[in-house]
Amino acid sequence: MKKYKNNQSLLMLCAHSLFVLLVLLTTLLYGSSRMATYLRQEAYQLFPSHIWIEETLCQNDDFEDVIQFLQMIPQDNEYIYVYDNEAGTRAIYYNDSTVMNTQYADMDELLLPVLNSLLKLIDLGNVYNAYIDQQIDIQLAEIENSTLIEIGHKIETDDFSGEIYAYRNVTKSLLEEFKNTLGQCFVIFALSCSFIILNYKLMRNAYYTPLEKMTEHYLKMSRFHLEPFTYDKQIIPEVQKTVNAVNKTMLDLQEGLKESKSFLDEMVHEIKNPAHNIKNEIELIDDILPDADEEIKTRLQSVMNETTNITSLLSSIKIIYDMNYLGASPPDSWLNPIEKIQSIYEEYKVKHPDRQFHFKYHINPNIQIWIDPGSIELMIRNLLDNAIKYSKDGSIIFIGIREHKEVNRVLIDVINSDSSIEYNNLGKIFGKYYRTNRAKAQTDGIGIGLWLVHSIAEIYQANIHVQSSTNTTGFVFSTKHYKDVTQETNETDNKAISS
Repeated sequence: MKKYKNNQSLLMLCAHSLFVLLVLLTTLLYGSSRMATYLRQEAYQLFPSHIWIEETLCQNDDFEDVIQFLQMIPQDNEYIYVYDNEAGTRAIYYNDSTVMNTQYADMDELLLPVLNSLLKLIDLGNVYNAYIDQQIDIQLAEIENSTLIEIGHKIETDDFSGEIYAYRNVTKSLLEEFKNTLGQCFVIFALSCSFIILNYKLMRNAYYTPLEKMTEHYLKMSRFHLEPFTYDKQIIPEVQKTVNAVNKTMLDLQEGLKESKSFLDEMVHEIKNPAHNIKNEIELIDDILPDADEEIKTRLQSVMNETTNITSLLSSIKIIYDMNYLGASPPDSWLNPIEKIQSIYEEYKVKHPDRQFHFKYHINPNIQIWIDPGSIELMIRNLLDNAIKYSKDGSIIFIGIREHKEVNRVLIDVINSDSSIEYNNLGKIFGKYYRTNRAKAQTDGIGIGLWLVHSIAEIYQANIHVQSSTNTTGFVFSTKHYKDVTQETNETDNKAISS
């Protein structure tokens, strides 16, 4: 069964299904009402015969003449039953056209039990007999597969004591009416259902389908390359207004993103130029002062590294912005994590002598992972800066690279001692602008460092998670996109030789 994309569409389906159920119930009520009317008509046709019997009994003293006359009273499918208490005899009077029990076959035989069950639910009420001044109930009787209407009562006179009943076999006539009524009910139900289904399809095609198509259209679009949604089929004006409003909003958003991209490109360019000039000037000073002491040389190199870091970080931020906000694809960049991370490790080891840095790897040196240089540098620096901020002097900061062959992943660990994160904060620390109360009290910042790390992981289809104990906190970056460049080279060489 098709799954509907919103609750409104499902609600519409339920409403139309309810309409179908109401139509079915109304049709059943109509059919039962029609059959009740037909049955009452048959009962009222028996009533004149009953009155004729009563009139005969009241006007004739000689019951023997009455018995002979009773043979003339039954009409069509009627018959009269007489029970004489004194003689203990029973007699049935009917005419030549009376059928006591009819045999049915085929469809009639299938419908007969349904008809008899329906007739039992109908109350025929009573009739007033003026000759005896009382109400007499009209009853239904069933003999084998036939339904009979019964009107009768006990009689106590000087000439006769017993019971006289008039019967009318209505099964055959009512069965024909029942089939006609079923046909009418089927036509009414079919026409009503057709109208409901047509209404459902029209509403769905004119209301829900355009909205679903618009949703699918914009989900397929990137956040930067948006195209207005168009729908050529029939659509109601209110939905068209909604589509127009969404199109206008998306186009305005696209223009805003373009302007922000232009601003970011210009800002990155304006910052990179001074940073590049500063680096050139420092290199010139370094050349001019060849005999400067080692401390000055070290400080100049540190400034050069910082300017390089600034340009690298700006490039990484721009890449993240393009991919996370503008829907661009990540670059097809593969690098050796050992070489890239080791240089950062050496730099931090010199810059922060108050921390104990350790770097180890258990990985094939020829393995490369899918990530661009700026992004991995931004990620490692943020994780190291975070470890330094929330640790004490003398704390151990460990950086490790390992290959988890069982799950085919390369893992990068950044672990620091003398710090911990509360359990209820572990799921929040990667949120944008989120900082714990302890972090706000200890350090400055706006809380986007770990969010950037998480964004990088998502862009390159990797995972980043945190583990924390009483005095240790560790971040693990896990990627499944890695390759052994040595094997690739050998495969290429073998193919070249074989050809």
